[in-house]
Amino acid sequence: TENFALNAHQEGFAVSNLLIGCILGASTAGILSDKFGRKKILIASAIFFLVSALLSAFPRTFVELVIARFIGGYGVGMASMLSPLYIAEISPARIRGRLVSLNQFTIVGGILLSYLANWLLVDIGPSNWRWMFASEALPACLFLFTLFAVPESPRWLVKQGRLDQALKILTKIGGKKHAEVEISEIKSTIDNENESILDLFKPGLRLVLMIGVLLAVFQQITGINTVIYYAPKIFMRAGYESASSALLAQVIVGITNFVCTIIAIVSIDRFGRKPLLLIGLAGMGVS
Repeated sequence: TENFALNAHQEGFAVSNLLIGCILGASTAGILSDKFGRKKILIASAIFFLVSALLSAFPRTFVELVIARFIGGYGVGMASMLSPLYIAEISPARIRGRLVSLNQFTIVGGILLSYLANWLLVDIGPSNWRWMFASEALPACLFLFTLFAVPESPRWLVKQGRLDQALKILTKIGGKKHAEVEISEIKSTIDNENESILDLFKPGLRLVLMIGVLLAVFQQITGINTVIYYAPKIFMRAGYESASSALLAQVIVGITNFVCTIIAIVSIDRFGRKPLLLIGLAGMGVS
């Protein structure tokens, strides 16, 4: 804000344009991954993360910062859509639910690590914000290089007619019998994929669609993203004396988010989805 003499409008756009990139990334990831494969598009998202980190660290103008943030947002949108999809397509049925849940666990873990990085870097001088952005390059590189060791999605390979490759990957995961059963189920599913998106609006599915959309919307418009993105400013306005103490308070928010996610993952099968939703909503209301 000080470096580019931003007003409140510009500062808000510097934050929110990343989410515009997210929308576009999530909207195009499915089409691109169906054409080029899950692995290639996940690698592309990792490259977007890395490029965004470096460009965000060294912008000469506000416009360059916005472009860098948008590129990062596009990568976030792609990875957010494809990561749980890839996990579901490659994991054995008996642990599929747990592995997809771990995706959310890693998201809140990443948020906590970013808060810690910001807190540790806040007192290094006037270019501290540049180092905060640059630190994104470390997990981006880790993501990029480990993806080269990851196999392609067996489901995508079957869809492309590359049965031998899919069978080889699934055999490595769960043995020959598991591979044969999975291949059969994948082929059966693909053969029945002739439905139109308009089928979601049929009487039997209309209620399910509405519940799914409204749950997603209400989860976000409670205002949690305001805290996630602007916690340091909120704490500074609330009376915290320094940026360092405000960022430390944000770390505590991140730890709470992280711990409660663990509690949800561990207890969701024991108590059910709806009771945990009600408890979470009551907690947000009290807050």
